[in-house]
Amino acid sequence: MYDSVTIDDLELHEGMNGIQVRAVGYELRPKQMRPNVWMYEAGETSTKHRHEEQEELYHVLSGQFEMDFFDAEKTKTESLELEAGDVVVVSPDQLRQLRCLEDGQVFVVGAPNAKDDGVVVD
Repeated sequence: MYDSVTIDDLELHEGMNGIQVRAVGYELRPKQMRPNVWMYEAGETSTKHRHEEQEELYHVLSGQFEMDFFDAEKTKTESLELEAGDVVVVSPDQLRQLRCLEDGQVFVVGAPNAKDDGVVVD
């Protein structure tokens, strides 16, 4: 059995930090993962966050981004530049924040499908 969807056919919803999201997971209802496409405008950022269980895969579909990584004291330790075609996997405990440099879309898949797993940091 399988389910499929065309991303452009999905409705836009407001996600965290006011960023628009196409809720792929809501439409397809996978049991093991949480997929979404986040739509960013230049200057927008995700929340600074980590997860309890969920590993995340980020695949940049378009645009340019910078992903900042932080230590336990919330000090930035590294930045990774990302553009269309780049993929990065981040462990649950790694504090991170995605920053949009040029309008774009990022396909994000979190696994396992753990509800309310994110830990947002100021």
